[in-house]
Amino acid sequence: MVNCKKCGSPLSLNDAYCPYCGEANPEAQEHLKKLRELDEQFESASREVAAEVRKSKKGYGILVILVMLLLANLVVFVMHRMSYDIADRVIAGKMTESEIKTQLDQFLEEGEYIELALFMNKFSLSYRDYDDYSRIAYLAQCQNRVIESMTRYLYGSEAYDDPLVKTCQNIVDYEREYSSLQKRDNSESVRFHTEKINAEMNGFLRNYLKLTEEDIAGIADLNESSLLILVNERLNNEK
Repeated sequence: MVNCKKCGSPLSLNDAYCPYCGEANPEAQEHLKKLRELDEQFESASREVAAEVRKSKKGYGILVILVMLLLANLVVFVMHRMSYDIADRVIAGKMTESEIKTQLDQFLEEGEYIELALFMNKFSLSYRDYDDYSRIAYLAQCQNRVIESMTRYLYGSEAYDDPLVKTCQNIVDYEREYSSLQKRDNSESVRFHTEKINAEMNGFLRNYLKLTEEDIAGIADLNESSLLILVNERLNNEK
């Protein structure tokens, strides 16, 4: 919240002009400018994805991954545009623990695990106070890193010297976190959402790295180098 520089009335970032005296609110106008920039960035990203898909020779698989990345960008975009009333209440400590957990539960119910992680990070929610949510959020972040590095590998990005190596590193990190969660005395909710995320993860490994069910079951026993050898073997068999 800010106050009008002319009459002192309280204003929100949604008030471009003071509703009491009509004075311009520079903070709100800057906020609206940033929202317009986000709109333009998102539209630009949409056009780029569509153009790259048309040029791609990898077909449907690449389309799926690119659409997922576009949706991830949309999540960030939506979080920026999240109600400033919610943001103000969280930051000012006016949002009760019950209200925060209701929002977190909504993310879980809708399977929006990256949104859950973004929300917790954005408002610095203590992982100690929201332990179950944090475990699910961290596993989702590990999965998202795998998806990003797989996309760089499939799409020939220069972000890494060898994106397939990074992909295998991220997979091993994910498997370690997943295995750790399985060994803990987790709540029913954590177990349910952990298995849901893992089912999606296994689908990515089968579809894009051509790993078999037996390969996937044995990943926990592999180091990064061994996994890289296995993945290269499976991909070469597909050529």
